[in-house]
Amino acid sequence: MPPHLSSLRTQMLPAEIIFDVVREAWLTIVNGDWALRWDFYNSISMVSHSFNGAMQNAALRIVAIRTPEDFKAYRCLVKRRWGLDPDYEGDNERVHPDATGFFVRSELHIVLADWICPGSGFQYRTDYVRIARYIPACKSLHVLVKELPSNDQYTLPYQPLFHFLSQYPDTRRMSLRWTYTHSNRYILPKFSVEGVTYLRVREFPRCICHNHRPSPPPGKRHYDDCFSYYLMTLFPNLSHLHIDTPYFLKNLTTPPNVTLVTIEVPPVHYSTSHGQFSSLSAWNIVSALTLGFFKTRVDPEEENPPPPRRRKIIVNTGPQEPQGWAVAVAACKAHNVELELRRVYNNPVRDK
Repeated sequence: MPPHLSSLRTQMLPAEIIFDVVREAWLTIVNGDWALRWDFYNSISMVSHSFNGAMQNAALRIVAIRTPEDFKAYRCLVKRRWGLDPDYEGDNERVHPDATGFFVRSELHIVLADWICPGSGFQYRTDYVRIARYIPACKSLHVLVKELPSNDQYTLPYQPLFHFLSQYPDTRRMSLRWTYTHSNRYILPKFSVEGVTYLRVREFPRCICHNHRPSPPPGKRHYDDCFSYYLMTLFPNLSHLHIDTPYFLKNLTTPPNVTLVTIEVPPVHYSTSHGQFSSLSAWNIVSALTLGFFKTRVDPEEENPPPPRRRKIIVNTGPQEPQGWAVAVAACKAHNVELELRRVYNNPVRDK
């Protein structure tokens, strides 16, 4: 019997094109309907031998884990392809070291969600800390945070996440995106993420230290464990902080290595007198610089300190200067900070 026409067509496609098509489809599903991924994986894998290989490579190049089922599927994929490290057995099993060379070129996407509160206390259904045993390295880390308990005095929901992140000391790029706007009631985790130099954040948790009674100790504007204010200090080698959504910059501190801050200021406001416009008011740059944000700290005991690094704030905005631009320019000049305007957004079309 002659081969089916669809089979002939897939055999005629170069392997590179098959991989590119499958990879883009997999990435689209990762960013879309999460539940469809493994149905898609199984369907594509059955098309042909070439599609099976492309599907497996795509899933391992763009690793996406949210549920225990995801973790189980990846554990099986990894064990089947590389086997286990003979030096680790039983509950301590790990993928064979040969897998590391592959995963250093992969993206790792994690969704922090699906938590429960059994009798023993808060826990996630997915054991994020164990992921590094099977995905030992990655080019970039992308964390999506779904809604969590409103107070972590007892639950500590970010401890498992940062324990997990701390196991990737060679990963340089990371995104941390919350899916909802909320006030911070969280305690700073104890784990640091040593390798990250570029961090992109969305819907940064709002600091509420000023709402607490009693207020922070004398001489301090924030509690020592304030998650919002001190979050960046968990990334000691961070050099570029990129924030997608408005946040009062005075309510966060940056590690000494940070020399570049990028903020997104699209033209989302509208008035009959100004039309579509953008604004810096929600970032409070002037107050932030006055209170020491982005300030170069010099050790007073160092005899010959190196010259301070040049610091820059990049404002990605629309065709016109955002409101508050002139005041921000003056403040940055006074604090020896370069301020750069980049017109990357078009004004959205409004219905008449």
